[in-house]
Amino acid sequence: MGRMRAKRNIPIRMERCHERWFDDPMLNKGHWREACGFAADVPVWLEIGCGKGKFCTQMAESHPEVLYIAMEKEPSVVLAAIEKAHEMELPNLFFIKGDANLIENYFDKDEVDHMFINFCDPWTRQNKPKRRLTYRDFLTKYKGFLKPASKISFKTDNDELFDFSLKEFEESGFELSELTRDLHNSEYDAANIRTEFEQKFADQGINIKRVTAQLK
Repeated sequence: MGRMRAKRNIPIRMERCHERWFDDPMLNKGHWREACGFAADVPVWLEIGCGKGKFCTQMAESHPEVLYIAMEKEPSVVLAAIEKAHEMELPNLFFIKGDANLIENYFDKDEVDHMFINFCDPWTRQNKPKRRLTYRDFLTKYKGFLKPASKISFKTDNDELFDFSLKEFEESGFELSELTRDLHNSEYDAANIRTEFEQKFADQGINIKRVTAQLK
């Protein structure tokens, strides 16, 4: 997918949707449900790297019973997702403009029920596997705020990243299920929601890999 053009008037446009995003998510650590106006027993689903918001808006719309929090680092990218959610008037979708490297500062113990990592940077050409969002150090951070038996749903187009991630999940104490190396031709596709990148790769004939990793 091509580089997004820089958006104009980002601060003004984000202010128009101010009720949907948090610029300082550390202030909500331990009380996200309260901060978003939800009951204490509502499940919290978290997506890291939501892009322009195709996946998170459809997920939030399909699951009104959950509080869905989508995180993105780049302001010009997350703006597209925020404006889409604002236009759709989704009451259960909120956004974090934040960095995954600091994620342990955003959520408290047992605060998240389900995580989604879709088409993250594979860091292959740079040969920096420790930057991958499925590297064991990141998985340790996630375990700090995931509830027991919580799940991480992971999708990628990259074979190297997928094989790497399977190993990291297992060695970090996760049990794997719903594993497929051709998601769109599998039994799991009926319930699958495609991201922008996913559709691009599918149009190029690239198989999509998907796995669910559950804390033992």
